[in-house]
Amino acid sequence: MPKWVNKLDLKDLWKQRDEGKITISELGKAVADRIKKSKFYKLKTHEQSLREIVLDFEDCIDDVEEFDEILERLYDWADTPLLTRLGQMQRKMCWIATQF
Repeated sequence: MPKWVNKLDLKDLWKQRDEGKITISELGKAVADRIKKSKFYKLKTHEQSLREIVLDFEDCIDDVEEFDEILERLYDWADTPLLTRLGQMQRKMCWIATQF
């Protein structure tokens, strides 16, 4: 099990979506906003790819396939291995919590 350096908690947003309180488009904008407010958003590590993901979430229309593709890219970014000292648990960029 890796050691996650950051955490992005989206469980409340997923719950709102599951309850039909927000659309896919609104969910995308909320995820983008949550990322932009995080402490890791301005880090040098993979900043360009994360910015592109945020922009894509902001522009997302009510298309589940489009949203899932952007989310998959976010998961790939979050799973980025970071430098880890020999003998220590592998460090990765970010844990993304989406379900209870």
